Amino acid sequence: MTRDLQLRGAQATDLHAIAALLERCGLHAADIEPLLPWFHVAVMDGRVVGCAGAERYGKSVVVRSVAVLPDYRDRGIASHLVQSVLTRARADGCRHAVLLSASCPSYFARYGFSLVTASRLPPEVLASAEFHRDAGVPALCMQCVL
Repeated sequence: MTRDLQLRGAQATDLHAIAALLERCGLHAADIEPLLPWFHVAVMDGRVVGCAGAERYGKSVVVRSVAVLPDYRDRGIASHLVQSVLTRARADGCRHAVLLSASCPSYFARYGFSLVTASRLPPEVLASAEFHRDAGVPALCMQCVL
């Protein structure tokens, strides 16, 4: 882990920095404000350099918006952010974590995620905005037990 890295829950004052970070990384940023309490940020050099968020649906959480600025990648920041989101979900009583990944299923496998067909997911997860967003790139559905 980078020595000067700070991980913390997102605050209202982080909203614009998170949105800019997601846009710079090519991820959807328009609907994050109501999800801000479920976001975690990585702060380094006095600015938000990474984020990861979640959407809760019953006993499931949909992990989303995992992003790190290009100049700060390959330092373990995303790993710490994903672990923070999963730890919080466990602490809040969630039993499953789900995500969509268009390009890096092997990355998320290290956290216990495995490929799953969408038909095996809870209906409330399938109804979430994350599962109905047309990103133009087919995504793989992954799930892990918390």
